[in-house]
Amino acid sequence: MKYWQKTFLIMLTVFIVFINVCLFLTSKYSFALNLNRDTDRALSEYRLVVSSVYQTMYSMAGRDQSSLTPSSEASVMRSYADYYLSQGVTFELKRSDTVVFSNLPSGASAAADLSAPADGTYAVQTVPAAGGSFLCITGRLGGQFGDYSLTFLRELSELYTTHRQLTVYLIAVGAALESVLAVVLSLILRKLTQPIRTLRSAARGIAGGSYGERIPLRGRDEFSDLSAAFNQMAVSVQDKIDELDKNAQAKQRLIDNLAHELRTPLTAIRGYAEYLQGAYASEENRIVAAGYIISETDRVKNLALKLLEMALVRNGSPVFDTVAAPALLREIAGLSEPRLREKNLRLELECALDTLVGDGDLLQSLLLNLVDNAVKASPPGAAILLSAYFDGHPVLEVADSGCGMETSEIQLVCEPFYRIDKARSRASGGVGLGLALCRDIAAAHGAELKIDSVKGEGTKIRIVFTTPLQPSENSETPADLQLERGTTQNLD
Repeated sequence: MKYWQKTFLIMLTVFIVFINVCLFLTSKYSFALNLNRDTDRALSEYRLVVSSVYQTMYSMAGRDQSSLTPSSEASVMRSYADYYLSQGVTFELKRSDTVVFSNLPSGASAAADLSAPADGTYAVQTVPAAGGSFLCITGRLGGQFGDYSLTFLRELSELYTTHRQLTVYLIAVGAALESVLAVVLSLILRKLTQPIRTLRSAARGIAGGSYGERIPLRGRDEFSDLSAAFNQMAVSVQDKIDELDKNAQAKQRLIDNLAHELRTPLTAIRGYAEYLQGAYASEENRIVAAGYIISETDRVKNLALKLLEMALVRNGSPVFDTVAAPALLREIAGLSEPRLREKNLRLELECALDTLVGDGDLLQSLLLNLVDNAVKASPPGAAILLSAYFDGHPVLEVADSGCGMETSEIQLVCEPFYRIDKARSRASGGVGLGLALCRDIAAAHGAELKIDSVKGEGTKIRIVFTTPLQPSENSETPADLQLERGTTQNLD
């Protein structure tokens, strides 16, 4: 059963019980009010009849009660009985226990207690009988006629008929009210629970893949708060799904590119291996073929090492520590010296920064990859600038005057296996993972990798450390770790 239906049944039951109780109390109160009114009127009439009978009998008997005969007493009562009979009133007059006159209905006479109180008061009772209900009043005449008792019996059939008619009317009114209430309550609850149906529809849409489903916000009630929370959840779900799709696409591209990158060296290795199997290969050709096999094997090894390093960066936890920037730059210069000498390049160092907070090994790998890319892109005799400075945040920068890149290529250069000049990159032993690894290392440090490049003029790559862990501009480093600020170190 739905929520609105449960609420409808509960509220309708409560209202029906409440309405019926109110109508029952109204009917009961109306009957009691009418009964009291008829009782008061009957008492007034009874007193009037008692007074009149007393006066008549007193006039007839004077002071000698023995002069009254049963026939004269009956004649007195008969005149009153004839007058009130049309009003549904009957009488019974007793002297002691002897009935002098009675026109009471037989059923009422048998059901009623017609004994008069001895203290001069009245006995009032409602008598149910076969012919209907009656109001019975019994009392003594008093005075010298104290041994006489008069019973006054009024029919209540009209009162009960009116009560029954009122009850039927109230039942009809109650049924009409309950029917109208059921319709109105159903419409109101359907309207109030409309946000729940909207929420259910949106949830089913999201479950079916429509992650753009949103619920319009109306009002400021609890349903509006729930809708706002649902929309926030939907945005988060959509962002996560988009992120998962993006990651899945990136992983698929990585797998596709990896398969492509592995196919080329493996094909070459197999080809030269088959060539070496030939019986007529000269020694010189064997040496050349073995050299190609070694070169392609190195490419596969470099590819595996780069992928392993990227996996370690993504899945590992960097060990942050204080790193002396001058010492880091000098170490990079020393490790890069053989590559620089091969192409007759100069590495210029500028350090205006004392310390960094980061993983020293990862920062070393980051800068070595950036310098290696600069070496590949620079013509012989050119200079490469490696600098560290403070520009609102600590910055590491590698700048070259090489071939540069188009603006469209800058957006793709950090993708795994992307190479601007594939032939030159393969010739230099590159696998297209250097900048992808640099991006991951920068992300692990909470830093931004920014690339500025102009085609034919060169490239400048900056690593901007924006985390609050980094030291301020005025931090100090021990003198033995410092590189003279503003100086340049050339490696020829």
